[in-house]
Amino acid sequence: MPTLPGEIRQGLDVHDSKGLVIGKVESVGKSFATVSSAIGSVEVDFTSFAKNKNGLLINLPKSKIDVLMARGHPAS
Repeated sequence: MPTLPGEIRQGLDVHDSKGLVIGKVESVGKSFATVSSAIGSVEVDFTSFAKNKNGLLINLPKSKIDVLMARGHPAS
C-alpha cells in the first residue's frame, strides 16, 4: 500500500521487501527521507516507500539496501 508523505516520520523503523528491519527514518525532507542504520544512511524518495501491517517498507532486499547505505547512494 502506498504511503502519504505525512506517514513518513523521524524515528520510524523501515523494513525491506521480506520484513527485515533495515534502519530508521533519521530525517525527512521535502520529497525524500534519510534512512540510517549502523552501516550508514541513504536518501529514499517518498515514492519508494510503501506500508503494511509492520509499518514502512522499501521494496528492495536488505542486502541491496545495506550496499547502498555503505556507499551513500540514493535508493530510488
